[in-house]
Amino acid sequence: MAAKVFLIILGLSLLMTDVPVFDSVYALEGKTEVSMRFSVHEGVHRIVFEAQDESFIKNTVVTSTQNQIKVQFPSNLALAVQGNLDIEASLKGRTYVINPGHPFRTKLLQLTSPPRLSIDIVQVTKEESTQPGAKEGSSLHPIPNIRIVIDPGHGGYDLGVLSGEMREKEATLSLARAMESALSKKNRTAFLTRKADQFLSLTERAMFANQKSADIFISIHLTPSQSFAVYSSLAESAASDTMSEYSIISRQRHFIEKSRILAEGMSKAIKDEFKKDVIYRKMELPLLSSVGAAAVMIEIPTETVSDQAGKTKVLEVLFRGIALYANQ
Repeated sequence: MAAKVFLIILGLSLLMTDVPVFDSVYALEGKTEVSMRFSVHEGVHRIVFEAQDESFIKNTVVTSTQNQIKVQFPSNLALAVQGNLDIEASLKGRTYVINPGHPFRTKLLQLTSPPRLSIDIVQVTKEESTQPGAKEGSSLHPIPNIRIVIDPGHGGYDLGVLSGEMREKEATLSLARAMESALSKKNRTAFLTRKADQFLSLTERAMFANQKSADIFISIHLTPSQSFAVYSSLAESAASDTMSEYSIISRQRHFIEKSRILAEGMSKAIKDEFKKDVIYRKMELPLLSSVGAAAVMIEIPTETVSDQAGKTKVLEVLFRGIALYANQ
């Protein structure tokens, strides 16, 4: 009897709607529901993404190139659009691509109750668009096609720093994904040591970088401190004369100078953007000592990446630091 009732209801549903029933039933399975609305006020386009999952909004990353804005969501989503946007935009997988069609700058704001991400797209003149820093991600242009390995710190049962609802393992992965995506879109070669929430040993991370023949290795971490810190390896004490030339722990000794230059480039980019002194230390860190490439570890203050605007600035700084190193 129950089966007959279900079939009757199913048949009525098919007659009453043009949307296939099974598609509508399963469309949201495994996806986060996100609504998008927009408004225009005095020439400023405002796009707002809203979801019930606060961590979903916090881990969404916005990057800009000269012509596009890309909103990169952390997982699959079902997007409900309210109204018609009068600029070109479309959802491609987990990335919402916006093409304003004119020079622009963006203003980002993350809000709670309910969780939402607001993006203001402000039209600017061609002269304004060429000003230094006017375009987020502009530092990608001078980066040659070198091989970059990005290491999101922690993962799996190793949570890292906890700050409110922020987990270091998730924040570092979000930043690393955004870096890899932006570099790949510019036809640069980038790899992530981990692409998901998984534990990796230091040896596994170093071996991955060496297997990829990395030119640059960047390990990303967070710190509860208000200061940025950049580390490179001493390496000398890690490699004795009796060590095999191919020992994993001895690899960094051939890249000490390159690692120093990369660390100084990162420090300069951070100081220029955030107007803060940067802690730079040479330490005997097993991970850096085992990588055969210019290698640094960067600790980013948790408060800096607590909102979307901060994440975007950090991404710009990391790209600028790479460019300073690669073009020296």
